[in-house]
Amino acid sequence: MLLKVRNKLNNFFTDKHMNEVAKGTLLAFGLKVIGAGLAFIFNVIIARLLGAEGAGLFFLALSVTAIGSVIGRIGLDNTLLRFIATHMAKGEISQVKGVYLLGMTMAIIASGTLALLGFWLSPWIAIEIFDKPTLVGPLKWMSLAILPFAILNLQAESLKGLKRIRDALLVQSIGVPLVGILLIFPLTTLGGVEGSIWAYLTATILVTLLGLSFWLKNTMKLEGEPMLYSLKTLLISCKPLFVTALMNRALLPWTPLIFLGIWADNQEVGIFGAVSRLAMLVSFMLTSINNVLAPKFAELYANNEKKVMELTAQRSALMITLLTSPIFFLLIFGAEWVLSLFGSEFMVGAIALTILATGELINTLTGSVNHFLIVTGNELIVRNITVFGVIIQTILCLVLIPWTGIIGAAIATAIAVAAINFIAVYFVWKKTKIIMIPFLGKLN
Repeated sequence: MLLKVRNKLNNFFTDKHMNEVAKGTLLAFGLKVIGAGLAFIFNVIIARLLGAEGAGLFFLALSVTAIGSVIGRIGLDNTLLRFIATHMAKGEISQVKGVYLLGMTMAIIASGTLALLGFWLSPWIAIEIFDKPTLVGPLKWMSLAILPFAILNLQAESLKGLKRIRDALLVQSIGVPLVGILLIFPLTTLGGVEGSIWAYLTATILVTLLGLSFWLKNTMKLEGEPMLYSLKTLLISCKPLFVTALMNRALLPWTPLIFLGIWADNQEVGIFGAVSRLAMLVSFMLTSINNVLAPKFAELYANNEKKVMELTAQRSALMITLLTSPIFFLLIFGAEWVLSLFGSEFMVGAIALTILATGELINTLTGSVNHFLIVTGNELIVRNITVFGVIIQTILCLVLIPWTGIIGAAIATAIAVAAINFIAVYFVWKKTKIIMIPFLGKLN
């Protein structure tokens, strides 16, 4: 038995592709740990300085801005990563630079327009939709973050395509909470809830400029002038991915909080905002390995190495599950203690935290299933699955939130996440005959 285990471990670590994934994941994991820690500290500071009611205004404004930034990226996140990684693997530097310039131009136009609209429409959104006049000021300032936040994320995805994982995560995970922590105390003291948003807005602008400097540093030394990239080629990929990104990055994480903002008071919104961010700690390892796996899957698929893709997917899913299980058990059995760090009024969210953490554990167990479908050309399937999941979540929110508040929001989210991931696993098997879940496939 011990010999069999040793042989499996040897196969695991002598696989050159898995070795690259493991090394990249360790780097990504370390940076993600730092980023998650900084984000946790930032959220605790927000809760402590503003209380549950003020935190509710902050998170509600952030939810509207987050949705706007996703729309402003028009599905380019995975498209830029995929095309840049593919062209880099083939040594096509002019295409790498060309697709980056085109993608950024499109995003600046789209997200800039939405930022101006959000600023202008903030009074209407705050009063007519949420019936919260105190939301007007915070929402106005937070709307201005749509443009830098959209560009910041696209710069990070582009850097991942270059396999510059460290630079990408400094921009995407560490920069904003780090700078935000440095600014939050003086600006919140000066402006209250709006001051906390000034800190967040300033942080996104500064980190966006940092991301631009990283891109220039990594591409200026590569020979080749930017080519005029085909807009049609980019749109073919990003059109279905836009819907997927809107569902995954905007509606799925923020719909419950939006509905709470409509039906519940600011305090309950603030509690759920804190709880949902804590639950995401379970799957932050998955996002760490996705930074490495997405370009690796693109490379393997381009080289038609199907069996290697399967083994890499299974082993990485197993690694993620093992590494995140301690966080899961901490949030399950120590939910009240963890939430007490935000303040005693947040402890009532313990049951909701347990439910959300369970949904995130299922997310890690199924691995990088959506990225796998995307790089194998199944963007439409990913889009349809995600739309189905958001429909389930919306229906459950409409039914449960008016009666059960944050518990209903947590149930709706967990069920939707589980449904999306299990259906995606089925379609990976149906389309490629590859088994994503490690316990159902062979690992040697």
